[in-house]
Amino acid sequence: MSKVIIMRGVSGSGKTTKAKELINETLKEGDTAIVCSADRFFIDPASGKYEFDHRKLGMAHAFCRGKVEAAIHLAADLVIVDNTNTQKWEYAPYVALAEENGYECEEVMVGTLDESDLKVYANRNKHGVPLDSIRKMANRFQE
Repeated sequence: MSKVIIMRGVSGSGKTTKAKELINETLKEGDTAIVCSADRFFIDPASGKYEFDHRKLGMAHAFCRGKVEAAIHLAADLVIVDNTNTQKWEYAPYVALAEENGYECEEVMVGTLDESDLKVYANRNKHGVPLDSIRKMANRFQE
C-alpha cells in the first residue's frame, strides 16, 4: 500500500535526516518517493540559497500541498511531508488527501521538546531559526 508520512518536529530536530532514513528503510527497488516541503518554496532557483520571507508562508504551504497532491496523483509509493506540522490543523489537509486517495497515513515525531534539545536544534538548524522561535514552536506543539 502507498503511504504518506507526515514528519513532525521543531526546526533543527532532524526531520529531513529522518525522512531520508525512512526512504532508505521503506522503499523497495522500483518504488518512488517524493519529499514535499514548504521550505523548498524559499530556495532561490538561480542561487540555490534559502531566502525565507514570512509574508510568503501561506504561499509556501500552498506550494507544498500542491506538490503532495501531484505526488499522489502520480501514484508515488511514498510521499513525505517534511514540515514542522506543530498543530493538527497544519497537517490535516495531508491526512485528508491521503485518505481520499487510498494512501495509508503515518505521523512521525522527530526529536523532543526538552529545553536542552531545543538549544541543540537552534544551533544546528540549516535556516538560522533562533532559539526563541523554536521555543514558540515547541510551546504550541500538539501531541
